[in-house]
Amino acid sequence: MEFPGLVMRIASFLAFALSLLAGPAAAQDKPAPAPEPMRIVAVRSAEPGCEPHCREWLAAQGAITNETLEELRRAIAGLNGRKLPVLIYSTGGTVEVAITMGEIIRQHGLDIAVARTVLTQRDPNLGTIDERSPLCSSACTFVLAGGVRRIIPPQSRIGVHQQTILETETTTVRDYQIVRRREGDRMVERRELVNERKETRTVKQEQATGEIDARIARHLDAMGLDRSFLKLTVSTPADTMRYLRPEEMRSTTIATQLAPATAVFSEQRSDAAPADRRVASAILGNIGFGQHRGRDIRLELAVREGSQPGEVGLRLRLLSGNAPIATRLRTVTIGLPGSAPIVASNDDSSMPEGPMTTEISRERLCSLGDLEQIVVRIDPREDDASAKSWIQTGSASELLLAPALRAAIC
Repeated sequence: MEFPGLVMRIASFLAFALSLLAGPAAAQDKPAPAPEPMRIVAVRSAEPGCEPHCREWLAAQGAITNETLEELRRAIAGLNGRKLPVLIYSTGGTVEVAITMGEIIRQHGLDIAVARTVLTQRDPNLGTIDERSPLCSSACTFVLAGGVRRIIPPQSRIGVHQQTILETETTTVRDYQIVRRREGDRMVERRELVNERKETRTVKQEQATGEIDARIARHLDAMGLDRSFLKLTVSTPADTMRYLRPEEMRSTTIATQLAPATAVFSEQRSDAAPADRRVASAILGNIGFGQHRGRDIRLELAVREGSQPGEVGLRLRLLSGNAPIATRLRTVTIGLPGSAPIVASNDDSSMPEGPMTTEISRERLCSLGDLEQIVVRIDPREDDASAKSWIQTGSASELLLAPALRAAIC
């Protein structure tokens, strides 16, 4: 004879899944609806009368998920070699995906502006640009960092904070029925499975692991951003958001230009041969030289049109933190393998803190490989016997921002 007994719930832990999410979790009775996953589509302007020269761009909007990387690769492949700018609008998402997206955008030499795209109902590939409340926060900023030019409207919300790890605990819950049976003079119990289901619980850690922080730092350095951007990011608690003021967007170099998003369509690079095209003056990023007297020393690298056909002008500003350092009588020497050294100096006595400039063959810069080993040396003024030279040795990608340099001039 069998006797139905108590129903017991036995939970067995199956696995832990780590999900790196850029947005802080908010305490609430009901979970907020998840943001729509990011879609990236090629868009043509729906402005009346723009034909046959309507603007075109890649619209990237929504939350960055594991699937977004394939969205970006598909969209870029569909351009067939054209370099359309990216207009991005996002609250963030998965950190490592965002970093890889930024790297891909830089590899393809694309510019980025912060703005929302409003697609038409009659055609999902036609749209207009909405700049009323541009937004790029949290992990979105790592995508934004990949732009060769980063056009940010001054009214934009560019939000930063520490990255958050959400640890999702997956549990299998099984319901058993205890059945008792008399066998002779004793009772025998056995369990019968009556139901099984999975339950999940999310546990938030307030700060990302050191490994992820280091990956973010390497990414921002490779993209040429000032270290002050990373400092603002890691110093802002994960459950808050710091929106940068326009002057901070400029000083951290997350913005190469504060301007309406439509400025990204000006001075668009053509596919003409290097000798046939002009170079638009642009700041490419910063090269770090460590600390001196408690402040970060860095070179700001910019390009301009050369004075002779086939030449590119390099402009180097020497900064301590955000303050310029006198460059009069200093020199910067860049040693390239198989080439004569490049020497930049400031010969303008009326501007002692002005940039150090030089010119170099466009062909040599366009052939510069990311992994070529170069030496950059900053020498003090000859009359300063107490000062020492600052020397860095590394790859052209690190010390001459080779991907951004090629994208801007080649």
